[in-house]
Amino acid sequence: MKWDEEVDVVSTGAGIAGLAHAVAIVDKGGEVFVADSRDDAEPHGTSVAVRSRVDRLHWFEVDVRDPETNEYFAALSSDLGPLTRSARDVDVPIRVMDHDEPVDPTGVVAPFLGARLRDWAARCLVSPYGYLYTSVSDFRSPPLRTVDGDSLQVTEIGSVTTDPTNVAGSVLDWLAAQARDRRLEVHQATSLQRIVFEEGDVVGAVFTTPDGPLAVRARRGVTVASGGPQSSMASGQPLPAEGATLRLCLVGQTASRFGRLELLTSEPVPGGAASNCRAVNRQLHAHLHETHSHLHTWRCGKVNGYPSPGQ
Repeated sequence: MKWDEEVDVVSTGAGIAGLAHAVAIVDKGGEVFVADSRDDAEPHGTSVAVRSRVDRLHWFEVDVRDPETNEYFAALSSDLGPLTRSARDVDVPIRVMDHDEPVDPTGVVAPFLGARLRDWAARCLVSPYGYLYTSVSDFRSPPLRTVDGDSLQVTEIGSVTTDPTNVAGSVLDWLAAQARDRRLEVHQATSLQRIVFEEGDVVGAVFTTPDGPLAVRARRGVTVASGGPQSSMASGQPLPAEGATLRLCLVGQTASRFGRLELLTSEPVPGGAASNCRAVNRQLHAHLHETHSHLHTWRCGKVNGYPSPGQ
């Protein structure tokens, strides 16, 4: 196949999750291609229907007609039950953490539990902040064990000050500013046509553009993400006390291709989770061939009153 461009990671959406993943890849020294089906450059997402069924074939509002791409999507979600998005899913997930106690890296490794991965995949698919990353190894953070035995991978992007009346909008605005600072180009009016496979492996994607099809090879993987909620959507969700630090992070489960954008805090959330996440270490992959960085990873427990994924 003839490729028009070649990068490390291809992102199919420039909403909250897609933009966050792209910024994280750039910070780790990777090259990223970011597509946006909209034809204007202002940072805003798409409307999100609540109390609605989520189509497991058209993930994250991606409408693809290619049979091979849809077969791939269906295979990854074939063992999930009905997926329904509630009003609570529109809120940015907030996870409470505690800096004080390190985790012993020589501890017992938790057994592999497929049910936990299925539960996590379902949570990500109904979330406007969810995404699929086709690789389970590249650009991943060191795995962390949670207090409940889950193995999570957490990548911190940065500290965010949110508008309490519009948390999602302020997060999207912050991410757009981070993308501009990194000179990250977003390709407007560019929508996913199909994912490209070679011998069963994802190797890139073809996009529909005003100038015709554009084939982009992905050396590491493809991120499938939606536009996310509208930046003007008032959340009204509970937040920590004023002045509390909120850290924007990509959170995934080890061995899962699904992830979700979350806010981490050390302060209690009114009506939310207890403080049961602990810092583990400060080492993440900063570049393709290096393993030293000062970004944070966390040992985490409950999320906004929900039990840890898999419980």
